[in-house]
Amino acid sequence: MPDCRSKRQGEIIDHAIELIAVGGIQNLTIKNLSARLGVTEPAIYRHFANKFEIVQAMIASFDEAADNEITAADREKDGLAGVMAFVESRFRLVAAKPSLAQVMFAEEIFMNDAELSAQMLGMMHKHMGRLRAMLLDAREAGEVRADISPDIMLRLIMGPVRLLIKQWGMSGYGFDLASKGRELIDALSKTLR
Repeated sequence: MPDCRSKRQGEIIDHAIELIAVGGIQNLTIKNLSARLGVTEPAIYRHFANKFEIVQAMIASFDEAADNEITAADREKDGLAGVMAFVESRFRLVAAKPSLAQVMFAEEIFMNDAELSAQMLGMMHKHMGRLRAMLLDAREAGEVRADISPDIMLRLIMGPVRLLIKQWGMSGYGFDLASKGRELIDALSKTLR
């Protein structure tokens, strides 16, 4: 998916994510953002109409980053291998941009706004739709258990993934996420077979 944002808009989004990661959504103000970027507040408004538009762009940015993190080779995979490649791509994404993980895996930040919540939910459904299709392929190929519904399998996969990412963030990135992620992927593969 091509990125139609300007370089400056990308910088604003990155700094907005960092502000939220450090101090919560209340820390994201145009004043704080302009100070962090070393520009005037009107300079921010040349790129975004308001804070809401910045937050919308953050969510879209996460969606694009998630899509871009899945390699061409991983896109070729289907079934259980595709599911595990998808999961591994999430670990790579958050390891590369820890502040992004703290914000995007904290959906409660967006819960008080119906439009932002709907945008997050739409993104989640899109990603879960991909996983569901791969799980159905895996079931058809006999790679995963047939006695557990794909929706429950999705929860069995994404719950531990999200927990591991949260623990990593809350520990101050105190362990190797890639290594622990591979252990989790191995355990999930064994559990689903």
